[in-house]
Amino acid sequence: MKHWAGAIALAMLAGCMSLNQTRSAGPAQVYSSQKPAAAVAECIKVSWANVQLFGDVADVFMEQGKPGEFTVYTTEGEYFADLVGKSGTTAISFYAKPGAKVVDQRGAMVATCL
Repeated sequence: MKHWAGAIALAMLAGCMSLNQTRSAGPAQVYSSQKPAAAVAECIKVSWANVQLFGDVADVFMEQGKPGEFTVYTTEGEYFADLVGKSGTTAISFYAKPGAKVVDQRGAMVATCL
């Protein structure tokens, strides 16, 4: 049982490191919305999970950081969006790993949630 817990912790750590590496390269697209960050994050999560649009290749997750801050990401962090809500505005930074496919389609889905 300890081995599974260690493997899960290692995978989570590797995922965080991968996201941070992609963040350091800068966002692929940046958006702004007047909607609350939680609503935009939920919309992105649901739209990215649409099997008809993207196939059944990646699960989509949402984590909340500080109040008003969310990250929505796919399996292995191939695509993710950081959302920061402040003073009635939500800033969205959309990231994609180098070589990721359907970047424009994922970004377009973010835009529909604004």
